[in-house]
Amino acid sequence: MSHGRSSLGMLALLLMCIPAVAEGQQVQARSSSPHGRFEATIACTACHTADAWKPARRDMEFRHDTDTRFRLLGRHAQVACGACHLDLRFDEPKLTANDCASCHVDVHQGRLSADCASCHNTTSFTDVSGLEAHARTSFPLTGVHLQIHCESCHRDERAGAFTALDASCVGCHAADRQRAVFPAHTAAQFTDCLQCHQTSSWAGARFDHASVANGFVLTGAHATVSCDACHIPPDNTLRFNAAGQNDCVGCHRTDYDREHAGTGFPVTCTDCHNDRAWRGATFDHDRFPIFSGEHRGEWNSCRDCHQVAGDFRAFTCLTCHRRGEMDDEHDDVRGYVYESVSCLACHPRGERR
Repeated sequence: MSHGRSSLGMLALLLMCIPAVAEGQQVQARSSSPHGRFEATIACTACHTADAWKPARRDMEFRHDTDTRFRLLGRHAQVACGACHLDLRFDEPKLTANDCASCHVDVHQGRLSADCASCHNTTSFTDVSGLEAHARTSFPLTGVHLQIHCESCHRDERAGAFTALDASCVGCHAADRQRAVFPAHTAAQFTDCLQCHQTSSWAGARFDHASVANGFVLTGAHATVSCDACHIPPDNTLRFNAAGQNDCVGCHRTDYDREHAGTGFPVTCTDCHNDRAWRGATFDHDRFPIFSGEHRGEWNSCRDCHQVAGDFRAFTCLTCHRRGEMDDEHDDVRGYVYESVSCLACHPRGERR
């Protein structure tokens, strides 16, 4: 009897425990976090209250920047949790800094750097700064190229899968080269655009004349004139036929005739002029001062003294210094002769004695 009562008691105790175990499992099921294995490190009360599961607390104790390995910067700080954590499983995805590919599809299809931050930022996906990345290619971006969109050059690419392009200027500017009629780039077979152009502007090209055999070096004012001042478009025919770098009259015959016609001035223009400006010519007459001293302002043109055309070694003093006046002034001078060479011999600096 005793053994039978004991067995019945144990059975009754087991029957009483079954509802309690079932109830405990239900409580555990009800209290299990829907956020995945997350409650082990972050308590539910960090985000929720005992009053209701929803809505979450406004003053959450959870901080994504410090409590996880992924800081929320830029636009990431504005998106809802469910935008990244599907089904609000906060233990997935497991992200780290610069782990862009876990959320963003690689629109470049693996053709560019895996480091998205080398071009993109968290403020805007379209605010692209690929300068450093482009600098590592065969075509670093400079000048106006810095201001244009990627698609301006990579026109045929789809979804940003940028492939390498022809790095030569003509690779993109073939139409510009074809339109250039003066000088005619195609006829002249100009291919190296950087000989004349810069990336800062298509206009304002400068051609290095010195690079051409027997070319005319452009210095001073010559470097600022337009090409058609000397060349006739479209085939670049020369308007002038200068014999060399110092053949000024070959181009400036009109200027010479206007200023010096009939004066007997030599055509070695650089004796007085420079290539910076036609005006402001100077001639070193220091051996016999005419811009200072006794002769300053006493003459009107070089012809007053140099009357032999083309020979400035020949001179005369007798145009201004009349014989009667000179005879009176030199009546006590032994060996006086009324003759220009004798005048210079006694007055080498043009001074009175």
